[in-house]
Amino acid sequence: MLVGSFVSIRAARYLVADQRIYPFALLVIVGGLAGARVAHILDNQAFYGGDVLKMLDLSRGGIGTMGAPIGSSITGLLGCAWLRLPRGFMFDISVVGISIGEAIGRIGDVINGEHHGTACDLWWCVRYTSPRTLGQSTPVHPIGVYDGLLMLAIFLVLYAYWRRARGHPPESRVFWAYLLLLGAGRFIESFVRLDPVVALGMQEGQLLGLLYAVAGAVMLPMLALRAR
Repeated sequence: MLVGSFVSIRAARYLVADQRIYPFALLVIVGGLAGARVAHILDNQAFYGGDVLKMLDLSRGGIGTMGAPIGSSITGLLGCAWLRLPRGFMFDISVVGISIGEAIGRIGDVINGEHHGTACDLWWCVRYTSPRTLGQSTPVHPIGVYDGLLMLAIFLVLYAYWRRARGHPPESRVFWAYLLLLGAGRFIESFVRLDPVVALGMQEGQLLGLLYAVAGAVMLPMLALRAR
């Protein structure tokens, strides 16, 4: 969160020179965490069993990052209206920081083996021998590594795109590119993840990933036409 906020705030200085960026950043962080927590709870309903106190206890369970874009978008919209900030620009610089922040955050997932993968016999497969981790004892796909590399690649693409598109309306193209890349990447990656199936034979990450990818694929051409 610290690195992502730093990157986004530095990028925001291209247009926003005053201190409004700080409360906006805080709103996006809080909204993203809330959305991710809700996604995690929905993905693990059997564990929480409708216990509201258990849901609010952050020491139990974790977060589902695929829900973060929904929460951060809601608070971001409110923040732009409240602080009178340019909406498209703020969303663009936010996802640049979010992507590098998530890439760094995946280091923790690699250490504790939090996300389980399917069986794997490739040279980069991993297994966890320490009982203090949440990882699997048989060779599996390193989901934390895949997530980290995906988010790092998305950051590099978005930063280059933002450098090229900034100052040229319409804004928000970087945001929709983020949804397209994140959605498509997580949809494909989910085929080697052992997450609960929630609907239509798909995991929550696949459903949200498909939603994000479609939204990005629709909006980007529309904004490109508007630009021309």
